[in-house]
Amino acid sequence: MKAPIRVSVVLPVWNGERFLAEAVESVLSQTLGTIELLLIDDGSTDATPEIARGFAERDPRVRVIRLDRSGIAHALNAGIAHAQGEFVARMDGDDICHPSRLMKQIAHLDANADCVAVGSAIEIMDEAGEHVGTGTYPQNHDGITKTLIDGRATAMAHPTVMMRREVLLAVGGYRPDAVPSEDLDLWFRLSRVGTLANMRERLLRYRRHANTISIRERALQCTVSIGIINEARRRQGLRPLKPRPAWVGRSRVASYHYECARIALLTGPRAAAIRHARATIASEPWWPRPYVALLACAVPQWTLRILAGLAARFRSLNQR
Repeated sequence: MKAPIRVSVVLPVWNGERFLAEAVESVLSQTLGTIELLLIDDGSTDATPEIARGFAERDPRVRVIRLDRSGIAHALNAGIAHAQGEFVARMDGDDICHPSRLMKQIAHLDANADCVAVGSAIEIMDEAGEHVGTGTYPQNHDGITKTLIDGRATAMAHPTVMMRREVLLAVGGYRPDAVPSEDLDLWFRLSRVGTLANMRERLLRYRRHANTISIRERALQCTVSIGIINEARRRQGLRPLKPRPAWVGRSRVASYHYECARIALLTGPRAAAIRHARATIASEPWWPRPYVALLACAVPQWTLRILAGLAARFRSLNQR
């Protein structure tokens, strides 16, 4: 008798031919066997449909759902609607799962009935797959919700999260009007019906590149995010936060390399910081930030982390 599907991995993709195969293989190599992988092709015009179809033909755990171009929220909701598992795990077409990711997250949810969603820490790599640093997040519900309401940092890494499907449907799934901050909006709604958690382990390799939404739509994401946060603050009787300026006018290439340099300065190898700072300068030689990043390579990493924490605290106070 066939074992029931416990986890439906929902992977939306649009023109993701470059990295898709590696992402899919990391899901199909999971130590947890009772899974399905839903590839939601959001109207791709490159080789993505052929890559997805090839995996579906070779592995019965893979199902392909082909949509006309409709956007990330619609694609995610289509995946959730087709999901057969008790849990829904998010995955992006440019990241790589640790082999035991799903097994460890399902064990956490099984052991914590009040937990509705669990994410994890991440390793951060550049578009070439080279290590540039790490990302860590608050592990308990109180820490996550405080980070959310303060708007100081990312509280959960979207492609690492596993959620209870029943709860996800009950809160209405993803809201299209919250894009490109649809994950932030969902965390607030989920936090009102259960607890959120992050695992300490790095269970996903998260890829930075010039076409990620956080770079491609940075200004819009900042605007939408502050609106979502301030609506949540209004519910709690808190004063609204002031918008934070985005890096307006920077090319995607320069923004990508600078972000990698910044991450490497704080949590990764100095060689990566220098490499990406130099690439930023080559792209936009009149932007002062990458020169500051190069100079910062001479400062001990622990000192930079303290300074970054103080700067974040100052920005938080200045927003109020």
